Amino acid sequence: MNSLSDLSPVLIPIIALMIPIVSVIAIVVLKIVRMQLLHETIRQISASGQTVPSELLNEIVNTKASLNNR
Repeated sequence: MNSLSDLSPVLIPIIALMIPIVSVIAIVVLKIVRMQLLHETIRQISASGQTVPSELLNEIVNTKASLNNR
């Protein structure tokens, strides 16, 4: 138990710095997965010969535009 109290001055700042880093990584991963799912959906729709809804295409264009503006 004494070693935990010795490490707490070091662990608290490390954990405090890790929280925003992990949050940013999680947001980026979720955006990437979402874009992959959108692309896969469009690929399957076009492979089956259906017309791709303009909402899906607009969503991809808007998402990529917002990523390029950052």
